[in-house]
Amino acid sequence: MKQYSYILILLFSGILSCEKHPPLNPRMVNQFITGEVNGVPFKSAMTVELGAFVRQDWCDKVVMDMGLVRKISGEEYQVIILNYFHAKPGNYVPTDRFVSHKKNAVCSLDSINISSYFKLFPGDDITTDDYRLVEGPWNYFKVFYYDPDKKEVQGQFGAKFVRINKHQRAKTAVDTITYTNGKFIVSNMYVQEVFTEPR
Repeated sequence: MKQYSYILILLFSGILSCEKHPPLNPRMVNQFITGEVNGVPFKSAMTVELGAFVRQDWCDKVVMDMGLVRKISGEEYQVIILNYFHAKPGNYVPTDRFVSHKKNAVCSLDSINISSYFKLFPGDDITTDDYRLVEGPWNYFKVFYYDPDKKEVQGQFGAKFVRINKHQRAKTAVDTITYTNGKFIVSNMYVQEVFTEPR
């Protein structure tokens, strides 16, 4: 009996010592995200932050928005915003969030706004360090497929960011951050309600 209690204590302490990751959005039940940052594989899991959704009422197209969050150390998190991309498989050109799309350009969108920032707590609106996308061949975004039944999207991305605030606030907010071989599969995405106006 003592032997079993020792095993249970060891198992329980092992569970408690595991690194805690950001809380998952209950709308996002399945997610698989891998990649490298500055040439090193993610040390901690990257998860989907609150706000990922599918809209089906824009120009009769399925448009998505997603935020990826990665715990770096202590209470510091980096967020990557993938802002409005079509579910249709294909390649999309990453652009910085300061590049404004023309009105209704989402109807023929062939690019995607990608931005990044650091914050101290998941779900917090206050950022510590802001980054902008550096233009170049290292940036890419590709959608492999979207399954409307599973509400599942699979894609791949790469992006290079440079910090724009002069004084570093977060301890781990380095000057340049480069993501390579980023791959994601996200299921059970939240589908926004479609509102139609009477004609």
